Amino acid sequence: MAYKTEGNGASDKSVPGYKVLRVGDIAFEGHKSKEFSFGRFVLNDIGDGIMSPRFTALRPLKNTNIQFWKYYIHYEPIMKKVLVRSTKLGTMMNELVLDDLFKQNLLVPSNLEQEKIGALLKKIDLIIASNQRNQKVVKIYNSS
Repeated sequence: MAYKTEGNGASDKSVPGYKVLRVGDIAFEGHKSKEFSFGRFVLNDIGDGIMSPRFTALRPLKNTNIQFWKYYIHYEPIMKKVLVRSTKLGTMMNELVLDDLFKQNLLVPSNLEQEKIGALLKKIDLIIASNQRNQKVVKIYNSS
């Protein structure tokens, strides 16, 4: 998830209808892709903002481990089954059917395990990003 400082081109008249998205909220994006065949959930981990009313947003009932859920909801082998049972084909993208979504069950580790898994995945991401930066530096160095 990322901020668009320049905005999205919406008219001033439509902005009041936008939804407020808070840190920890999960938005559903129904566009299909190679990686997400029925759409995907995206967890807001960057800050409060607004979102088009076209998209569905979910707010957890209690505080959750953002680092864990950020990765868990992108794990297609688990989420695909949930989305197959809780989406319908819309005009331009899949639509989330909340009544069907709330009938789904997910196996979720304990809070302590979520903290450990989330911290580990964050460290792995940081290592990958660091290595990618190092490769760019080496490439620049070798080309000069």
